[in-house]
Amino acid sequence: MISVLYLNEVSRILKTRRFKVMLATMLLPVVVHFFTHEEVMEYGAKILERSFQIVTSEFMVNFWLGIIGQLVAIILMSDLLASEIDKGTIRLLLTKPIRKSEIVLGKFLAGITSIAILFGVPYLILQIYEVLLYKAGFEGFKATFDDVLYATGVTLLLLGALGSLAMLLSVIVSRPLYASLSAFALVFVAQFILPQLPFFDNPERFTLNYQVGVLLKRHFTLHTGLDAYKGDPNTTILFFIDTILLTLLLTLLGIYRREYP
Repeated sequence: MISVLYLNEVSRILKTRRFKVMLATMLLPVVVHFFTHEEVMEYGAKILERSFQIVTSEFMVNFWLGIIGQLVAIILMSDLLASEIDKGTIRLLLTKPIRKSEIVLGKFLAGITSIAILFGVPYLILQIYEVLLYKAGFEGFKATFDDVLYATGVTLLLLGALGSLAMLLSVIVSRPLYASLSAFALVFVAQFILPQLPFFDNPERFTLNYQVGVLLKRHFTLHTGLDAYKGDPNTTILFFIDTILLTLLLTLLGIYRREYP
């Protein structure tokens, strides 16, 4: 039953106008790169891989996983449960032979799949363009494919944590818009307001895009500019995995304790 819920939810999300607008927004950095890239002086797979790591990391830190990308993920994920509760269709869903845990997990996986498409498509288009630009052919595509997979994995981990938080708040607030605003306000305060208190050192490390740099440094070894991001990637990974698990557990608890008149 969870597979049916998952497939239906993914299909519903992909058909919405909101998703198409989000995808167009995520493609903006790639379109800008088409017209503003530097002139290529050398060709080959090695030069391509270094260029791809530099361009991808800059776009991820400054746009894709910056404020814009975070807002997109929050809006997408907060709608998954809040829309059901707001419209009252959650009652119909609960009458079906499916566990509440499967509802939460199915909705979350559907949201993660949608995020993978939203961000994976621009990453892939950027990769193909760079391969053509540096005339690297299949060798270049092969050399950068693991970079695309790693960038997508980082995106799913970090935005998945934001998304699970948005789902938790959507159970509490119940209105998609209010849930999105509440989640974004909480994330904004956690990243930019609280770290400014005098007993926090290096407040920039509390921002999500800084942790993007920490994680990318682990794999994007040809981009030496990432050395400026100090931190342990394993600690970051563990923190965001724990965040996802905890918020999903609290979301499930909220579903159990809430009454649906």
